[in-house]
Amino acid sequence: MVSIREILSLERFSNFKLINKDADLSRKVTSVDITETPDVKDFTSEHTLLLTTAMNFKDDQQALINFISELDSVPVAALGIKLSRFIHSIDKEVIDHANKLGFPLIEIPENWKLGQATHSISTYISKDETEKLYYALEVQQRMNSMLIKEFSVERMLNQLSQFLRLPLVLINPFYKVEVTSNNFKNDQKLLKENLRYFNDVYLPDKDNVNVDFNSKIAVFEVPAFSYFPYYLIVSDLETISYPFSHLAIEQAINSLSFAIYKDSRIRATEQEDVNLLFSSLINITEGSPISLESNPEFFERYHLKDSSYYKVIICGIDPGSDIENSEYVNERYQLTFEWLQSVLVTLDPNISIFGFGDSNKFAILLQDEHEYYQAYCRHLQQEYKKFFKESLSFGIGNEVSDFTQIHSSFVEALETFDICQDEGQREFLEVYRPRNFEELLQLLPADKVRPFVLSTLGELAFPSNTKDKELKKTLQIYMDNQCDITKTSNEIFVHRNTVKYRINKCEELLKVNVMDPVHSLNLRLALFISQHIQDN
Repeated sequence: MVSIREILSLERFSNFKLINKDADLSRKVTSVDITETPDVKDFTSEHTLLLTTAMNFKDDQQALINFISELDSVPVAALGIKLSRFIHSIDKEVIDHANKLGFPLIEIPENWKLGQATHSISTYISKDETEKLYYALEVQQRMNSMLIKEFSVERMLNQLSQFLRLPLVLINPFYKVEVTSNNFKNDQKLLKENLRYFNDVYLPDKDNVNVDFNSKIAVFEVPAFSYFPYYLIVSDLETISYPFSHLAIEQAINSLSFAIYKDSRIRATEQEDVNLLFSSLINITEGSPISLESNPEFFERYHLKDSSYYKVIICGIDPGSDIENSEYVNERYQLTFEWLQSVLVTLDPNISIFGFGDSNKFAILLQDEHEYYQAYCRHLQQEYKKFFKESLSFGIGNEVSDFTQIHSSFVEALETFDICQDEGQREFLEVYRPRNFEELLQLLPADKVRPFVLSTLGELAFPSNTKDKELKKTLQIYMDNQCDITKTSNEIFVHRNTVKYRINKCEELLKVNVMDPVHSLNLRLALFISQHIQDN
């Protein structure tokens, strides 16, 4: 878009003079028009260069002050006045007011007719936009050609940098440098300056930062992903020359976006093969033909190695309160995967990340012992929230010493994760522990275990009268005391013979010998379960 400064700098308009020295010459001009009416405000488009003889203000330049204020509110780009007709000079109060607003006042020379000036400026603006369009199309063609030839993102960025003659830095969604143009190889100071601007100026207020082509550095979003954009930092913008335009950079960004997305999809497809192998490992059974020793090169290609230490950690994204559309979920999954890989492989190249069919969970496989792995998981939880609106949780399986036992650690980690998540926990870090009988019992619905209780205890399963309740209580305490009559009588404060009588009565009702090991186990289980059902 053409500016007032650009128009005044052209040879053909060299005798157009700026009247007020404090005018904002960066104002953009999209059209030119002529007016001789004071109420033109509601009929004038934004960024119009308005030309006039100021006929209506020849006897009242104070009214020109209000007229300038109205034009500035549109906003009009500038007001060109032919001073040789009705007004031969502008009052100081008018000039001061225009300076206060930064509103340009331009003197149109006597030898220029307003119609001629309108035509000349309009022609230049039209030609300028055409040249910029051709330039933008050339940028697009060059970038598309590189896409067709399957240039890497790094090579595309360097080619674009050479063509635009500008230093470029590509930042990924995690605010880390992805690629830099060759300009930075011998100029680390410039790179640090770019990154300082990105982190300290752009990121804190990125929603309100506007691109200024007269600035030293500018940042453009690269929408390779709809919800997690990349960023292109462009340096030395003030050195750009005609016919560079915002449209040209937009075309380059569109092509970069496609290249980044394509590379990401290729990586995701390659990872699917790795995930399939991992799925076969976690579903392994004894006698499975899968063996690390038989083909170590094959497994090494899939980031698996022979070790005496393996531990699986399930990393999951905590459910959010907002409705999540499929596009967001897919992008989040892919980028979370890439983020985990980047940070964990930096910690240990033998750490592997796998997907296993759940768009919210990942399996992290440790193949070397790490003393502080839990602390690092906490660190991941803190860092993740900087780039994503959700949080992470971890379920951790026990270590195993054999490759074929990885599935065991996986099952433990997944079970731990699912239990904590079902309880409504968030941002948890839980290590697997074996369950006791009561916890296992809670996994079974009451209607599944009630028949066992009824068939084992009969009338004593859920007694309603006092007599049966006393029999059941005595049987429970008798079993708890390992069938010791003396201990039972002391605990319930009754005579030993009373205990004998009640136990004999229970055996008659249940038609079993309570001392028999099998019946004793069934009775203990049934008594425990009946109490659990009643309590719940």
